[in-house]
Amino acid sequence: MKRTILLLAITLLISNFVTAQVKLSDYKYVIVPKQFPFQNEPDEYDLNRLVKYLFEKQGFSAIIEGQTLPDDLISNYCLAMNAELKVGGALRTKAQIFLRDCENNMVFTSAEGSTKVKDFKRAYEMAIRDAFENFDDLNYQYLPNERVLSKGKDPGSAEESEAAKKEIKQLKAELTALKQDKTETISKDRTENVVEKTTEVAVVSAVKQKDNMPVYFAEQDGNSIYYTVVDGDNNLIMTLITSGRDNLFMVKDANAIVYKENGKWFLSEAKDDKQVVSQVNISFQ
Repeated sequence: MKRTILLLAITLLISNFVTAQVKLSDYKYVIVPKQFPFQNEPDEYDLNRLVKYLFEKQGFSAIIEGQTLPDDLISNYCLAMNAELKVGGALRTKAQIFLRDCENNMVFTSAEGSTKVKDFKRAYEMAIRDAFENFDDLNYQYLPNERVLSKGKDPGSAEESEAAKKEIKQLKAELTALKQDKTETISKDRTENVVEKTTEVAVVSAVKQKDNMPVYFAEQDGNSIYYTVVDGDNNLIMTLITSGRDNLFMVKDANAIVYKENGKWFLSEAKDDKQVVSQVNISFQ
């Protein structure tokens, strides 16, 4: 009877390892926060770089939050898992690793690593390394999964996404040309009213300017990659996801981006097979 129970326990343990391996193999990247909740400053005790290194040692492509993202990750953030680290303990320092997908679903939970070492820096490092021993038996290797690849993408084809990017670039070029044309026209002829009206019609076709634009407020959700954007009445307008590039955000659950140009914020979104760019007034807290 005891032998049967032991065999069942071993079988269950192996099954858990296989399941974890399959799930982890679906994801290409791991995003490591630049600061964990228990830290007083980014990369305190060099722990964030340590976690990144340990993930890379296991075969993962690890990126610290805020670093430049690869193009495929910008196009589909669901290729990445977000790493979490919890530490605690009294007589022992304990550490545990968690991995969540882009929809905040738990993908993997490690066993607790622990140590009796008293020095904080050394204790954290040893407990984290102990927790990472869970990954040794998983033999992680990225295997593209259609379920994950289809997440975070527009139902349209990849060609449509590329076309949208080209259209945004073209719109920016048109705006630059319009501004230059406006300046040249004014210098040649002082008929400012006519020039302004003509230019305004042209600009509106590329960028929708909003009269009396409402002011939106963006606040980071803790130390996560998300920014919640609300209006003056605290109504949710959208959720932004950091892209790893300065002044460029992806809009969660939408085929859209928010970017800053010439000191102004713009929302670029796909609507009715067209790329619509509109100015937005966002104040980051």
